[in-house]
This record gives sequence, structure tokens and C-alpha cells, in this order.
Amino acid sequence: EIEQALLGVVREMIKQYNIQTKLTPEQLSSEVRLFYKGLSDTEIAEQLGDRALNKTVSRARIKLHLFRETDLKPPFDKDEFIRLAEANRSVKDMAEALRVAPSTISEYRNIFDSQKASERDGYTKRFLEILSDQDVSERTEDGLQDTIDTDYEAAEA
Repeated sequence: EIEQALLGVVREMIKQYNIQTKLTPEQLSSEVRLFYKGLSDTEIAEQLGDRALNKTVSRARIKLHLFRETDLKPPFDKDEFIRLAEANRSVKDMAEALRVAPSTISEYRNIFDSQKASERDGYTKRFLEILSDQDVSERTEDGLQDTIDTDYEAAEA
């Protein structure tokens, strides 16, 4: 049920943002769950069966609006980046002005675009609601099992 709910949201995001990745929708759904369990991109890739997928996992995570603190700390002045981007400067010009590789500009453009979409579209909130429902049901099941065990032990005594 939880997996299906996550998968439904992931499929909506794939459609809305035209997400293209080597990972299947089911793997992306697992990535969401594992991200919120605190696993690193490499650990998630290992759970998906291939440690070499860690870069793919990282890029997909950003597209799914799942950010780590380190994602949001660029190696350049963010305000200057925004000013250059709003002035429609090319990636090459931005890279030269900010003294970083063009690939770094592209990476952070994707991160900042995803961050804006995240604030606007609320998918992260939906993931958290689904996963908090899971936590509640797991705690309820654990509590119920403890009660059953206690009742059983009392009946045996």
C-alpha cells in the first residue's frame, strides 16, 4: 500500500517533469523511501543492486525534489549565479564568471530549478505524508504485537 502510494506520486512526477533516467519507476519509489530512511546515494545504489548507479541515483534524487544539505551549498556565490541566470547568460559565460566548470553550472541549475518546483508543487510534502502514514501503521502494528505477546505471556502464567 505504501509502495503503491509512493509509486503513484513518482509516476505523476515522471509525467509532469518528463523525468528521464535509467531507473525504473519502482526503483525511483524505493529511492524515495530509502532517502527518507537516511541512506546516502551510494547506499541507495547498493540497495538497488548496483553501487555504480550512485551518480544516477543522485541526479534522480534531485529530479524527485529530494535534497541533501550539501546540494544546496554551491561552490560559488548563489546570488551571482541567479543574477547571471536571469540575465540569460550562457553556461560557458556563467562558468567563467563564477570560476567553476560548466558541468557545475548545469548541475546547480538543475538543483535550483528542482528546488523552485519543489516549493511550488508540493510533492515532497506528499512523500512525507505517505511515509508518516507508514510510520504510524508500523508503530501501531508493533504496539499491537507487544499487546498480543503480553496477553499471551499472561495467559501462559
